[in-house]
Amino acid sequence: MRSEKFSLLTRALEELQMGQAAAARRSLAALTRLLDVDAIAEDMKYFLFATALARRVGVGEAQQMNLYLRRFELPQISLFNLVAERLPMVGLAGHISNDLMCGLIADHEEATLIDVGLGTGRQEVALLRKLKASGAALRRLTVVGVEPDRDSLRQAEAALSDTARELGIALRFRGLPKVIEALDEDDWGMLQDNPGPRVVHAAFALHHMAAGVDRQDIFHRMRAVVPAAVVLVEPNSDHATDSLSQRFHNAWHHFSHNFELVDELGLPPRERNGIKLFFGRELEDILGAVDDSLRYERHERVETWRERLRAAGFSPVPAGRLAGSWSFEHPTVHIRQGPGYVGVGYKEETLVTVLCATAEVGC
Repeated sequence: MRSEKFSLLTRALEELQMGQAAAARRSLAALTRLLDVDAIAEDMKYFLFATALARRVGVGEAQQMNLYLRRFELPQISLFNLVAERLPMVGLAGHISNDLMCGLIADHEEATLIDVGLGTGRQEVALLRKLKASGAALRRLTVVGVEPDRDSLRQAEAALSDTARELGIALRFRGLPKVIEALDEDDWGMLQDNPGPRVVHAAFALHHMAAGVDRQDIFHRMRAVVPAAVVLVEPNSDHATDSLSQRFHNAWHHFSHNFELVDELGLPPRERNGIKLFFGRELEDILGAVDDSLRYERHERVETWRERLRAAGFSPVPAGRLAGSWSFEHPTVHIRQGPGYVGVGYKEETLVTVLCATAEVGC
């Protein structure tokens, strides 16, 4: 049976779809009067969904609701670190993808990592340490960082260079301050002009490709770089659909599982609400953008990413080759393996997938 809160939320959604902005405002106002985010953990979810929809009925309402939420905010870099450290879907995915990449390049004295959405290089620093601790044969590594934020690129170069020097690994860093869809012919040629084996890694990055970009074409270009393997980390939900109603219900299903797990982890209230606010910003993009072309949180399901890789000429790594000893202490968090991917989820829902495909024919 639907709760009164959910009924008001979905009523506002229906009113928005019918162009009844004034009625939607009234429904959202009635909903927020029922909420007590300080006393009821689940109410933060309702408030975040309502805030996202409020962006579609007027800036004033959304601003007023965001002012209420601001008291829970943490600095953005703290939010990123908090999610990576506390939320198993993100932290485990990083460990799994690093283990896979370590296995792909550990037996080679020289290799190249092409990292799309490198950020500040936090995960890649951990990869260097894992390679060293495993006794890998690697002596020389080229890291090509595809990252639009120049400050992040500089931080990544410094962190990776310092770590490589400490570990005795010769590192060459090449930065491309662009998003992947903005790479030109010279850039794609440069990616191929690096010592092999070449491994392409993209964690929570490829779903950001802008509207109108042919994602399949990007994968064909990636295949032309002749990588030994591609390792992708992506949320497992469909927020790319043009249907606002489908996006809403897909997002409700996906983020409800994330929020329930956050509530069960026993985190301090400030951290718990900070993680939810991190997802709330994604919700504002998924549901609040009136101009669909401006959305960038276009998550897709694992089946879509696998098919895109296959169509570009990659072969999914068999489940037997993806075996690992990954675990998380919470009883409702699961790790499941399938052809070409490892899924991390909560209860019965897979929330994040690590996909691994190679250029080997018939792998």
